Amino acid sequence: MISKKLMFAFLLMSIFVQSVGQDTHYWTYRYGTRAVLLGGPAVGGLEDNSSVIYNPALLSLVKSTSISLNSNVYQVVNITAKNGAGPGQDVTSNQFSAVPITVSGLLRKKNADSRWTFGYAIIVPTEFTFKATAREEGLKSIVDDAESLGLEEYVGQFSINTRLSENMGAFAIAYRISDHWSVGLTNQITYRSHTYTKNELSRMILNNVATTLVSTSESQSIEYTNLRYAPKMGFSFASGRWSAGVAFVFPSINLGGSGTLARDVNASNLLTNVEANPNLPPNFKRLSVDANDRKTKLSTIYKNPISISAGIAYKGNKTLIAASIEWFDKVNLYNIMSPEGDVFKRPTTLNIDSKKFLELNASNKSVTNFAIGIEHALNEKVSISTGFRTNNSFYDKVFDDRIADRNKRNLNNNALNLDISSWNIYHVVIGGTFKQERRDLSIGLNFSWADEGAIKQFANFDQPTESTFLLGQKLTTTADFFSYGILLGYTFRIRSSEQ
Repeated sequence: MISKKLMFAFLLMSIFVQSVGQDTHYWTYRYGTRAVLLGGPAVGGLEDNSSVIYNPALLSLVKSTSISLNSNVYQVVNITAKNGAGPGQDVTSNQFSAVPITVSGLLRKKNADSRWTFGYAIIVPTEFTFKATAREEGLKSIVDDAESLGLEEYVGQFSINTRLSENMGAFAIAYRISDHWSVGLTNQITYRSHTYTKNELSRMILNNVATTLVSTSESQSIEYTNLRYAPKMGFSFASGRWSAGVAFVFPSINLGGSGTLARDVNASNLLTNVEANPNLPPNFKRLSVDANDRKTKLSTIYKNPISISAGIAYKGNKTLIAASIEWFDKVNLYNIMSPEGDVFKRPTTLNIDSKKFLELNASNKSVTNFAIGIEHALNEKVSISTGFRTNNSFYDKVFDDRIADRNKRNLNNNALNLDISSWNIYHVVIGGTFKQERRDLSIGLNFSWADEGAIKQFANFDQPTESTFLLGQKLTTTADFFSYGILLGYTFRIRSSEQ
């Protein structure tokens, strides 16, 4: 019987679907058949094997050995950056269906009276896919009439494609200190994979005898993997109908990884100040310039912050009420990859910082999330649940400040950063659980939306100038996010500890 259930689990895991989530959020997905339908407030105790992830100390309260699967089957996910490429140029990414499968379970106890409990889980903390393109063409006033009389023909376009995936394996140990107190430790190992490409180009034709073509472009291609370890320690207290818990995640320890970075910045016939001395008057000439570099087999670092979570749960005769809160510390600016700087550039005097040209930056601001959920048993076999949780973004606005002022340079001389989502998300879920003797089936609906958080434009084709690389000044705009989804969960109880 067990083998059939395991085969069913592996069959589900073999389904390939394009996944979507968010790249700067910690609480995109929740785990465990009951916890998912409650919105995730499981730090205080739900008495199931999802405690491997939320609070390992709570495993001491679980009364049966079981295997659980749950998934988030998103039907529609839409992200729209209003005016993301300039006035009237919305940047939109639509994705369909995401199935991050979660498998968790407890190991059978050799002695039912043992104070030790062991559990495991395989989860998907992050899945994010974003694809978008934009293009604009027309007549624009870019060059002084003394050189090019009238409006110039102009075309600008960009494309971005990013995919981020994380998979975590967790093994937990819990020890029951007394009838009321327990302690536990979860060992979390996370594999992170990220691919990112961005292409941006602009073209114009001068109204002169030669109908000179002026063009600029920038391309970025990044891919890397990383493996890290983070321990999580938890404590729990249970008495009567009440239970509570706290858990601490320590900073991650880097285990290794590798990556590749490539970048090219090019301009042809661009009006450029060739006077290197800022104390002298500028000397503008039309030049063709290029900066290019690529590095492979680079070592990688990815950091997770300290986090502290706390929760409480009340279990009535028919009603369960649970709430949790988690605080995540900030992560100061660091480099995921730090290649040596030896950029190919022409002319050789081009003002490019070779060290920063291929640096891949990352940093996280501090955030706090909370969740609350209610479960009510209609009878012995059917219960209904609802929950709400916040999912605040750790996007660091320092990256906006770095790209805001393009007017002081002709070439993009910033370090790279791959973060996209900067908006806070809110999740509401409602569903039910259908119980049988040794198995539970859960099904629910999830709706997620975001506040109109500020986001920097991906590009701006409005009012391009040569001093801004044939692009307009990137401004702050707003983004819309929403998703509708179906939640599925299955639990198979191997045996009861009371048997």
